[in-house]
Amino acid sequence: MEAEDLVKNILSGGGQNIQVVQNGKSVTNPRIDPAVMSFIMQASQLAQIVKIRKYHDDRTSNGLIQTWGMDPDNPLTITDELKEIKIDYPAQSFSLFNDGDDAVYVWVNSMARPKATVNSSEALNVDYETHKIDYIYLQCASGESADVRIVAKD
Repeated sequence: MEAEDLVKNILSGGGQNIQVVQNGKSVTNPRIDPAVMSFIMQASQLAQIVKIRKYHDDRTSNGLIQTWGMDPDNPLTITDELKEIKIDYPAQSFSLFNDGDDAVYVWVNSMARPKATVNSSEALNVDYETHKIDYIYLQCASGESADVRIVAKD
């Protein structure tokens, strides 16, 4: 929004009817004090800087990693029963490796979203660039199973 439009919007009350009163009397041609206008502009700029900082912080990884199925003696076996994996802290990305003989279906955060199919000996890499991955849902077709390895990075 241009500064001039912002002033007009403030003076018009954002589409609302506003009456300016000074010393108990209605002012017919209101004028915003330059110091007040300067404060409004600085507050607007600060709000934008805060948004940019949050954007930057959300894209900065802390380097924390969570893994599932990495121990050969304790594989993560996916069957036709839905498996929900809760990530301890929101992750930016994850990689899934299908070491089994059957395909694995993968949903991220919600089963209402489209699924991805990871065939045998394939990998799936998901990168949201923000800390938005909370759940991974896994399932094989009826009667099938597969061992998978998962690495999630915050």
